[in-house]
Amino acid sequence: MEKYDVALSFAGEDRKYVEKVAKHLRTRGVKVFYDQFEEVKLWGKDLYTFFSDVYQNQASFTVMFISEAYKEKLWTNHERKSAQARAFSENKEYILPAFFDTNVEVPGVLKTTGYLDLSRLTPEQLADKIIEKLQDAGVLILAEPQFSYSEAALADIDFPIKTNDEVSDVIKALRSYDWYKQNPAIEKIFNLDWSRRTPDEAFILGRNIYQCAVGGEWGAEGIIKNLRRELARLPAEWAEHVLNGMFYEVYFDHNGEFRGTKLKDKFLSELFSIETATKFERSIAFIRYKLLPYRDKLAVLPNKRPEILKVSVRISSKDPLVFTSVKCQGKEQLIKIDENSDESEWPAPDGFRLRNFPRLLRELWNLPENHLEVAYDKDLPDMTKATLPKGKSIGDLRF
Repeated sequence: MEKYDVALSFAGEDRKYVEKVAKHLRTRGVKVFYDQFEEVKLWGKDLYTFFSDVYQNQASFTVMFISEAYKEKLWTNHERKSAQARAFSENKEYILPAFFDTNVEVPGVLKTTGYLDLSRLTPEQLADKIIEKLQDAGVLILAEPQFSYSEAALADIDFPIKTNDEVSDVIKALRSYDWYKQNPAIEKIFNLDWSRRTPDEAFILGRNIYQCAVGGEWGAEGIIKNLRRELARLPAEWAEHVLNGMFYEVYFDHNGEFRGTKLKDKFLSELFSIETATKFERSIAFIRYKLLPYRDKLAVLPNKRPEILKVSVRISSKDPLVFTSVKCQGKEQLIKIDENSDESEWPAPDGFRLRNFPRLLRELWNLPENHLEVAYDKDLPDMTKATLPKGKSIGDLRF
């Protein structure tokens, strides 16, 4: 679950070059960590801890701008060690070395590792190569999405319902909570003359199909559970608008406000199942772009390269077994229960089976299937029962 596509690690002496790289990346829609883009966020932070977290946990790649100054600086060495810890733990490409001076040797950065010689590249050329690297790795570059919907569609409580209009009649039926009206209306959607319809209407229909499925209407459920096959019944462009509406309904209410921790996530796994489908790449870019302002409130976002939330658990050797630590992104998720609050022990005071713990976490953190990895520090049978420490619980994900 990375917040940034790429983090830039450099010495202040090389800022002039690096700033041009950062600005070019940002104009191309890349989420880049560059310190001067984050001045307000950095204000008042414990920078030692914050930078360690960024370079070890928060980026898909780190580009090291290596020079003699980079080798000597305390802060750049701190950033380097944090990035190297990530590279070591994952045993895959993470650090992208870029040399101002290829004669400089930096601990842990081997010349047998592929690198770029910055004396041969302008900042813009390097930025383009970084983008190419990100795209090869499946990172979705989020330029402004290619879909635009009216405020009345995004806050669908304001969407105008017309008289003697086929789409309006379908929307009214879908909103009726009456199965005898909803079911025939679902099938009418696939027989519309789309040449006479608008993107807003297709988007609203997608929102209402998803709402009906959550409400238990079996025709709508069938569409969601067989999503790619059912969307193939629509012209390609209109299928995208309908899918956009479905995704939007998960995360935003009828006022167009973000739902926070109360996502409409009953069929989130079904929607996420299409995130790697090339034909729906624009739809994934659309909803991801809409969710970027809420990045810190969501465990994962839809992405061409599926985001995986990694959780590490330490278990005591006592009987009964107790979780002594539950960490995600390097942050402890076990929290002390305030005696004066309404919080209770989660998942349950009487314990749970290890095999059930990932499912319980997914439900708590609004995670789709196959987007969570839980690693235990002990090799135990999955039917082993464990508990949380007395007075401790797991709540909303702590970022």
